[in-house]
Amino acid sequence: MKPRRDELVQLGETALEQLRGPVLTEFRRRLGRWRDPRARLIRRRRVAKGGAVGGAATAGVFGAGSYVSASSASLWEAAELGAFTAAAQDIATFGLGGVAVAGAIGAVGAGVRYLSLRRTPLPDPPREPVALPPSGSAAREPMQRLRDAERTLHGAVEQLASVDSGSTAADAKGTADAAAAELRAVAARLQSVEGALEHAPAAERTELREAIQRMRDELDEGVAEYGRLVAAAGRAVAASGAPEQRTLLQDATDRLAGLAEGLRELFGPGGPAAPPPSGRGR
Repeated sequence: MKPRRDELVQLGETALEQLRGPVLTEFRRRLGRWRDPRARLIRRRRVAKGGAVGGAATAGVFGAGSYVSASSASLWEAAELGAFTAAAQDIATFGLGGVAVAGAIGAVGAGVRYLSLRRTPLPDPPREPVALPPSGSAAREPMQRLRDAERTLHGAVEQLASVDSGSTAADAKGTADAAAAELRAVAARLQSVEGALEHAPAAERTELREAIQRMRDELDEGVAEYGRLVAAAGRAVAASGAPEQRTLLQDATDRLAGLAEGLRELFGPGGPAAPPPSGRGR
């Protein structure tokens, strides 16, 4: 039986949607890189440097042309080739000299801009998107909240760093990154236990489910503590880095650092270890 027309249309739309997904993802990735502040500053440096080099080359070439034209005018005057020829040569000399001066001015301006841009610190490179656990995993929902909170925190930290010359923002960012790494290690081990659960005998699944629930609770607690740091950073930005808000931000940073250390002590530096399938391994 031949497939009906609506079935063919549906198959075509499905194939188009599957093709559109990777294309849109790549487009968004490239657009994000283009808009990235670090990439913009690098482009501005490149343009300023090119302008300085181009202006200097223009000044040199046309300056040399002006010198040669002036020397030729002197020779033509000595040979008495006529007032018109000398006047034309003078115009050419002044024209080439004017272009050389304009090129030199442009080179100086571009050079000053380039030096100023070189003194401007480069922002941190863009963070690569973090892959989330599968939709059926108990780790997906807290990891999605963590990813969204990270984006908000990094934006708040950048704003806070512009109004706070101290190390509060840098400390918060470093602690947050370390805590996020610990939480992702817990999530990775949780997924490993979920994989073991699928193949474990029915009599041994209860212990694995308890381990999964215990790790999920740790993830929820960690993400909630991370969210408190995000809130403290937002309040500090709103208060333009006021001392009392910096103190609250430091307190939230210390609490998150303590939680990350607790995860390392509880589960080890590589994340939580999966329990043995039975009580014989204890």
